[in-house]
Amino acid sequence: MTREDIDSQAAFWVDRMNRPVFDPEEGVAFDRWMGSDPAHREAYAAMSAIWEDDVPGLARLDVSAVSPAAVAEICTGEGRLRKTMIFAAAAVAVLAVGIGAVTRLMPHTYSSTPGAGATIALADGSQVRLGGNSAITVQYLPWHRSIELTRGEAAFDVVRDTSRPFAVDTGGAQVVVLGTAFHVDRLGKDAMAVQVSRGAVQVCAGDRTEGLAAGQAARISGKVIHRVALQEEDRNWEAGWFVAHDVPLSDLVEKLRRYSHRAIHIPDPGISKRLIVGRFKVSEPEAALEAVRVSYGLKVIEKSGGIFITS
Repeated sequence: MTREDIDSQAAFWVDRMNRPVFDPEEGVAFDRWMGSDPAHREAYAAMSAIWEDDVPGLARLDVSAVSPAAVAEICTGEGRLRKTMIFAAAAVAVLAVGIGAVTRLMPHTYSSTPGAGATIALADGSQVRLGGNSAITVQYLPWHRSIELTRGEAAFDVVRDTSRPFAVDTGGAQVVVLGTAFHVDRLGKDAMAVQVSRGAVQVCAGDRTEGLAAGQAARISGKVIHRVALQEEDRNWEAGWFVAHDVPLSDLVEKLRRYSHRAIHIPDPGISKRLIVGRFKVSEPEAALEAVRVSYGLKVIEKSGGIFITS
C-alpha cells in the first residue's frame, strides 16, 4: 500500500470520527485499522492535527441526550482502548509533523494547591473550577472529551456538543454528559460523589448506569450507586463546609486534605471506615479535627510525618 493510500484512509477516518453519528461497529473497524500498522497511527495523528487547525468549528447534530451506545462505549472501556491508541499515535506523529501540530492530541494536566482552588478554561469553552489540592488530566478526542479527576474535587460547566460526550473518570466510575453543570468529588480510590446543578448526567459504575437530573446527587462506592439528598452545603461546596450523614471518617479526612498543608493519616482501616455524623468546617482543618477528637473519642497526634488519627 502506498503512502498516498494510507493518507487517504487516515483522512477518511478523521472525517468519520468527527461526524455526529458514530456507529460502534465502525469503532471496532477503526481500532483494527489503527492497530494493524504504525504508519496508520502516524497518518491519523497528522491528519487529526490538520483537521484541528483547519476546522475550528463544525456543525453538530442536535440530539436531546447522550445515546446509550455512547455511554456504553465510554463506560465499558472501549473508549479507553481507543484513547490509548491515540496517545501512541500522537507520540509517533511528533516526529512526522512537529510538536506544535499535535499538541491538541496530547493530555494536559491541571492542579491546585491545598486551600487554593483554580479556574480552568478548556479548549471548547467549557470551564472547570478545581477545589483545593485537586488535579485533572484533560484530553479531547475526535469522538469524546475525556477528563480524569485524579484527586480532589471539581465543578464542570460544560459547553454542549452532541457529537462528543464529555466524560469525567475517577478511576472506578464515570460521569457522562453532553452539556451541563455538575460537581464531582473523588473520595478516595473507590468512592466519589456527584451533584447536578443544571441539565442531566449519566453515572456509571461497573455494569450499572444511573441518570441524574438537576438538583439530584449520588454517591458511588465501588460498583454501587446510591442516590442521596442534596444538602445546601453541598450546593455551596466552595464555602468549606462538609455535612456528614453516616459516611466513613475517611470521607471527612479526604475533604480536610483539600485545605490542610500537612498530610493527614488514618493508620487503622477500622477507624477509617467508622461512620460519622455532623457538620464540619473543613476549610479550618484544626477545628474540624478537634471536633472529631471530642465527638468520637479519637486521638489526633501531630508528628513529623503529618497528622495521625488513632484510637
